Amino acid sequence: MLLSKKLLSKALVGALLSGSLLTGVAAAHGVWIAPRLDQQQLVLGEGYKDNAYSPDMVTSVEGYTKDYQPIAIPVTKYKDHITIQPTPNTSIAVVKFDYGYWTVDDKGELHNAPMDKVPGAKKGTHAIKYSVNYLEPVTKVEPIKGLPYQIVPLVDPLTLKVGDPLPIQVLHDGKPMPFAEIIPDLTNHHTVFQKTDKDGKAYVTVANGSTNVIGLELAIPYKEKSALATRDKIFSSLSFTIKPPEED
Repeated sequence: MLLSKKLLSKALVGALLSGSLLTGVAAAHGVWIAPRLDQQQLVLGEGYKDNAYSPDMVTSVEGYTKDYQPIAIPVTKYKDHITIQPTPNTSIAVVKFDYGYWTVDDKGELHNAPMDKVPGAKKGTHAIKYSVNYLEPVTKVEPIKGLPYQIVPLVDPLTLKVGDPLPIQVLHDGKPMPFAEIIPDLTNHHTVFQKTDKDGKAYVTVANGSTNVIGLELAIPYKEKSALATRDKIFSSLSFTIKPPEED
């Protein structure tokens, strides 16, 4: 179940105070946009994994210009993934993705179903994913309005090159998330974490002369009992693709 904004904020604050908010969860599957076969594809994965998914899991794709004005992004659905067709005026693509329910039964087996559909269900997860993808340069970096969890670059990442430091800030409902664990390089080192400071800020190194993905994963236990799951697992990513000059 998707918690309301008010309930989710209360759950997050309570979890931070009690220490029950889990970060850096091992199964760090995120979504991001990357070039694939001369197209811009929405990728689901972590590290070396690049998984198939149902296009119905993509709940929205929103585009923004360099000045953060909304712009439509056509989406093409395939059997097991989607691609997008941004114009040269599309600087940012924001994706919301519902990975569904995952339940562990009393034998330790994992099922892609809510708890009320699994005999002997012990615990369940509703996996929700967000992704902010920089496709073209922007006039000035800004947070995305209405996105509950996001990693905000504090400079335009497309102005950087491999090895440069990238300052970022992690926000929840527009407010800094102190001491949050982030994954600086989801595609190559998804088990390596780094913490933000008291203002939710950190510096990460631009790792790849291609697609760079920074991730944040949170497991938020439900405060109220649900027949569907015992927690939400939130994954939010920031992606951008460095394009080094090429020689013929």
